[in-house]
Amino acid sequence: MPHCDNCNNHVSRRFQTVFADDEGNLLACPSCSPNAGIAESSRDRSSRGESAE
Repeated sequence: MPHCDNCNNHVSRRFQTVFADDEGNLLACPSCSPNAGIAESSRDRSSRGESAE
């Protein structure tokens, strides 16, 4: 099962697919980081042309 690399809490596969980096690292989740911070990180990555897949 996927988990947050920061706090080791379980996350869904869908969450991992959307928010993990290209190597599959998931540095934050709703349990250890505010949702706004996660969304901003995803937007920043998208604006740099990085894929969220």
